Amino acid sequence: MARDLRTFLDEVDGEGELAEVTGAHWDGEIGAITELVAEKGGGLGGKALLFDEIGDYPKGSRIVTNLFGSINRSRLALNLEEGITPLGIVDRWRSEYNNYEGIAPTEVDPSTAPILDNTVTGDDVDVSMFPVPHWHKSDGGRYIGTGCTVVTRDPETGWINLGVYRSMIVDDSTVSLWVAPGKDARIQMQKYHERGENCPVALIIGLDPYTWIASTCTARRQESEYDIAGWLMDEAVEIVEMPKTGLPVPANAEIVLEGEIPPLDEKSCVDGPFGEWPGYSTPAHDNTPVIDVTSISHRDDPIILGQPPLKPPSVYTLGVPIRTAGGVWNQLENAGIPGVTGVWSHIIERPQFLVVSIDKQYVGHGKQAGLAAAVVANGAYGGRYVVVVDDDIDITNLEDVIWAMTTRCPADEIEIVDGVYTSPLDPTITDRSQNKASRAIIDATIPYNGDYPSVNKFDDDYREEIAEKWNIDDL
Repeated sequence: MARDLRTFLDEVDGEGELAEVTGAHWDGEIGAITELVAEKGGGLGGKALLFDEIGDYPKGSRIVTNLFGSINRSRLALNLEEGITPLGIVDRWRSEYNNYEGIAPTEVDPSTAPILDNTVTGDDVDVSMFPVPHWHKSDGGRYIGTGCTVVTRDPETGWINLGVYRSMIVDDSTVSLWVAPGKDARIQMQKYHERGENCPVALIIGLDPYTWIASTCTARRQESEYDIAGWLMDEAVEIVEMPKTGLPVPANAEIVLEGEIPPLDEKSCVDGPFGEWPGYSTPAHDNTPVIDVTSISHRDDPIILGQPPLKPPSVYTLGVPIRTAGGVWNQLENAGIPGVTGVWSHIIERPQFLVVSIDKQYVGHGKQAGLAAAVVANGAYGGRYVVVVDDDIDITNLEDVIWAMTTRCPADEIEIVDGVYTSPLDPTITDRSQNKASRAIIDATIPYNGDYPSVNKFDDDYREEIAEKWNIDDL
C-alpha cells in the first residue's frame, strides 16, 4: 500500500502506466505534453507522466502529472480490488463513504519526517526554486498549486481543515490563494481577519494519494480530512507539526510552503487568468488573498504534484466521479427517491452532464429523480444537464445514453428550470455576483406501463452463453 507519493509512483510504474519525460521546459511544454497525453483514449487512456531535467532546473526537481487519469490508477488510489467496474467504484465509494469510520492522524518525531530534511526561511525563501509550470497558454502566471492541499486551523475550535485551492506565484515570497466564498478555508481565514490577525496556512505541494483525495472531500463538522485519508488508507496518516505555523502536515509530503494570509484590505493580488475545469480560461480575479511565505520545507529531489484543469473529456483529477456521482446517488436516496440504480457524470467530478438510472416504479418517477438530482448539493454546483434513463442503459457509455435520449424523450418534453445555484466559474454567467443558472431535465425513460417497442437486442443471459460457446473475445 502506498504511504507516500513516491511509493504510489512505484505502484503505477509496476502497472506499466508511468512514462518518464526528460528535458521538457516549464514554460508551456509540460502543460502541452500533459494535455496531449491526457486526451488519449477519450480522456482516460494516457499514462502518468514524471518530468525530470526540466528546462532551467537541475536534475531531481521533478513534476508528476496525469497521475490519476485512468480507471486503473484511480482504483489504486482508492485502495480497491482489481477488476472492479467504474460504476462499481462509484457505488463502493458512496456506500462506504456515507458511513465511514475515520482514523485520526498520528504525530511522529520531527527528526524522522522527510518533509523537514530541507528548510529555508527569511531572505532565503524563493518559491521559484521549484520548476513551477506555466500550465496553459492563457494563464496569467505560474501556478505552483494545482494538485496541492491547503491546511488551515479554525481559531475558535482548533479544527484542522484540508482543501484543494489553486495558487499562483506572485513573487519570490508571495503566492495567491484563490478560495471561493463559502469554502471552509475562506470561512476560517475570515475568522482570523475579524480578530485582526493574519491566518496561518500551510500549502502542501505533493503528497500521498489518500490525503490528496481526502482533501477534495468534505469531512463531517469538526472532523479533519486527515481522518478520511486514514480511512482510505486503513491506517493513520503520519503527521508532523510545521515549525513556523504549528500546522500538521504529512511527514512524507514533498514540499510545504508555510506562511500567513493577511487581511485583504492590507494585501491582496490579481490571480489569473487561469484555465479552469469547465474547459475555459477564466478571467483574472482581483482582491485575491495571498500567502506571505515565511518558510519552505522539502524532501530531497522533491516532486510537484501537478493537476492542471484540462478541457473535458480529458481527466485531471480521478478518472471516476466518486464525489459528484457518488454524492448525488446518496443524496437522491436520502431524499426518498426510490429505485436509483446508478449515477454517473460525463464531465468527470462535475455535474455538467449528469446521468441517473432508475428502476421506474410509477408515473413521473423519471422527472422526479431528474429534478432532485439537479438541486441536491453535489448536483447543483456547476450543473447543466440531468438525464434520467432506465436501468437497461449503461450510464457510463455516452453513446448508450444519447441513444436513450433520442429514442425515449421527445424534445418538447425537456424541462428547463431557471435560477439554480451554480459555480462562479460557470462560463455562461454574465453577472458574477449572481451564481445561478438554468438546468435541463431530460426524462429519457420509457413511459410507465406504456405500450413501447421492445429493444432490438438479445437478453444478457443468452449473449453470455453465446459469447462463451463461440469464444467471442477471440473473434
